[in-house]
Amino acid sequence: MGRLVDHALKQAEGVPLRLPDIEGQEVTVQSVEFNAGTYGPYMVMQVIVKGGEVVEVMTGAKLVVDAIENAVDADALPCEAKFFKRGNAWLIE
Repeated sequence: MGRLVDHALKQAEGVPLRLPDIEGQEVTVQSVEFNAGTYGPYMVMQVIVKGGEVVEVMTGAKLVVDAIENAVDADALPCEAKFFKRGNAWLIE
């Protein structure tokens, strides 16, 4: 029996990926857009993943948002990063 996920699109047009979609991958953060959400600030990053594909990734993870804000303030984009989850927290390597 097949699985439904085999028939799903990897990324619907206009819908950003989430951190779990790029977890453990070395990516290059190209640019970012900060937004105010119902549950606090979040951002949409434009990142280059393995193979050179450019994708959008959305997150409200505080540690990640704060780190990217600091990188933007320091004019440090583009920069490389690897995101991973430990417990309930998203961390950066």
